[in-house]
Amino acid sequence: MSKNRTKLVITALSKVIGKITISLGYVSGVFALMMMFGIGYDVIMRHLFNKPTIWADEVSCYLLVGITFLGAAYTLTRGGHIYVETLVGKLGPKAQKRVTLLTDALTLIFLVVLTRQAYWLVRDSFVSKRISATLLRTPLFIPQLFIFIGLACLSLQLL
Repeated sequence: MSKNRTKLVITALSKVIGKITISLGYVSGVFALMMMFGIGYDVIMRHLFNKPTIWADEVSCYLLVGITFLGAAYTLTRGGHIYVETLVGKLGPKAQKRVTLLTDALTLIFLVVLTRQAYWLVRDSFVSKRISATLLRTPLFIPQLFIFIGLACLSLQLL
């Protein structure tokens, strides 16, 4: 493959990953709104009508997992993750670049391993038909899928 063709493929993949990242960021935001309304509904039902919901706590937990993991790659693109610069800030520009490259490489390795484990978790829950031990009996692969998709997108975004 020629250099120009490789560059075009990488650029196209980068754009696709960017669009997926933005879409997942919006999904994360919608999940936050859904969680807010679900908890608000539960509070109103519990305190005004003495009729609490059976689903609000569990669904809110699943949505929080989705918010956290599906929004992680979007947060990365906006520089929203925490960076500790206590020691790195005292280094020169070249050393800072090296440290950043090293931490990005180590983070990517960690994320790839974690993504792989999340895949196996989702697969195992799906195949063995695991469900939550609550009244909703939610298939557990659904909230676990948020973890896998979010980690995979974060890994790709870090590249």
